[in-house]
Amino acid sequence: MAGFWNYRVIYCEATKDEAAQYQIHEVEYNLNGKVTNWSETGAAPFGTTLDELKDDAERLKTAFEKPVLKVMRKARGYELVDVNTGEDAYAEPPAGLTE
Repeated sequence: MAGFWNYRVIYCEATKDEAAQYQIHEVEYNLNGKVTNWSETGAAPFGTTLDELKDDAERLKTAFEKPVLKVMRKARGYELVDVNTGEDAYAEPPAGLTE
């Protein structure tokens, strides 16, 4: 299924063993903008040259332009929700994206 992805800040609540934390992750969406998946580990900038590393670091910063998401346990696994509203995570599909 076609879709798109972007970087998002994801908040994980504290557990009895770990402190709460914020981390940038890659989040995947379907064509309607609903989250379908996200990276298990946080994203880190990389590149084969210093300029590529700088460019990737700038792309990571785009996560701060979008609402923070939170991992929520649901009846059938986990989902991402908007940390402020509790509504399902969503992103506007890029202009011109079609099936």
